[in-house]
Amino acid sequence: MKNKFFQQQTPSAKYSERFVQNFPINIPMEKIDLYKWFIEMNDIDYRSYSPAHKAIGSYFRNEKFFMTNVENIGMDSVIQNYELKSHAANSIQMYSAKSKVYIWRWFPVTVGVPWEMYVQPVSSTSCRFICMIGVDYPNALLRIANWFNGLGGLFLRKHLKKEGKAFALDIEQKFSL
Repeated sequence: MKNKFFQQQTPSAKYSERFVQNFPINIPMEKIDLYKWFIEMNDIDYRSYSPAHKAIGSYFRNEKFFMTNVENIGMDSVIQNYELKSHAANSIQMYSAKSKVYIWRWFPVTVGVPWEMYVQPVSSTSCRFICMIGVDYPNALLRIANWFNGLGGLFLRKHLKKEGKAFALDIEQKFSL
């Protein structure tokens, strides 16, 4: 499968938004196996990356990798059921077609959530970790309502910045050995 980083969308996702952050890693890209790091992530690891992270579980079925995570972003609780769409040593592309978002932790709506990560070389001794998270809304009304509820993406950007920095530090630590 060909990677389409930062452009992943479902056929009906014309009401989408994407947020991207990048973080330095002080080891060469060649030392990192992002796929290995990702599939070995456990609940303790996941919760250590952000106080908003509540739980994670993952498994393989018919040689496909699946991950479910629960987190609070802003005023919302989110349950995501990801399927690994593509991967390489330096890239991961996941998609949750039916994430449940509980607005104000009460009103459920279903959205699609792409999650993509990759590492890119900067020099012979460093690289950058790039993380994208998005939301595919089923209609314009829900997108507009979430824009107001999420303060124009402020909560999601803030969450991505915090967890992405923690991901990068963990990757650097685990592959520096």
